Amino acid sequence: MLRYVGLGYRRFGLEPTKSPPRANWEFYAVVSGTIAPILAKDDAPLLKANMLWVFPPGSAHGWTGNKTHRAYITAFHFGMVPPQLEAAVRERDYLVLPLDTVERRRLVAIAKQMRPEILQPTNFSHLMYQGVLVELTLLALRKLPTLEKPLPPSLAKRTVEASTTWFARNLATTPSVAQVAEEMHVSSSTLRRMFSKARKESPVRVFARMRLEASMKLLSETTLKLDEIAAQCGYSCASDFCRAFKTVMKLTPAAWRRNVLSGPGYIRK
Repeated sequence: MLRYVGLGYRRFGLEPTKSPPRANWEFYAVVSGTIAPILAKDDAPLLKANMLWVFPPGSAHGWTGNKTHRAYITAFHFGMVPPQLEAAVRERDYLVLPLDTVERRRLVAIAKQMRPEILQPTNFSHLMYQGVLVELTLLALRKLPTLEKPLPPSLAKRTVEASTTWFARNLATTPSVAQVAEEMHVSSSTLRRMFSKARKESPVRVFARMRLEASMKLLSETTLKLDEIAAQCGYSCASDFCRAFKTVMKLTPAAWRRNVLSGPGYIRK
């Protein structure tokens, strides 16, 4: 499984390397100094320090570096990697990930430990190879953005329905998205994802429309003053209510109310 371990100083700036397509998966780290992979599509490689590269089989890259300073590297070649890492690498062609001081020291320690196991395998070497592969895989994957798990459609729908019901009952208190999410026992980001999945809209847009619809109901069915309607629908004041209403309806609340009340067939409930 582990087919090669490399460790030590390299002068890639003076002696750049070239390679035919590799047969193995490669974990290549620069522990000190700066290096860069030479890729066919890259005319001017950008030298980097404290980095880990992961390349899949078939990659034909080489390495270059600083012409006046050597670099210290570690390298590990494997015949295969876990499917999670393979999928992440195939999606991006290759990975390039930053390393902190502790991680760089750990890579050097692993390389020093594994070189004798490559040269003179024992009955336990295969298990040690597996352990190293798992450690390197986790090191790489934990540096990638975490993908959120897809939400079950039924859960998203139920939570959105419960959210809008709770919001309607608490319009006057002007609840924020964070407050609604807390009532639903989810995070704000999860609530937004649920609204996007179930309604194809953000909760902010849905809640704003609910306020507007509630105000229209009060305008058409009651004789409440605008400041009273504003308070019941969660607007900070009558002017805030009028501004929000006119932005959507292109009429002031008073003008809209007159039009409705004067319309044919109107019956006050």
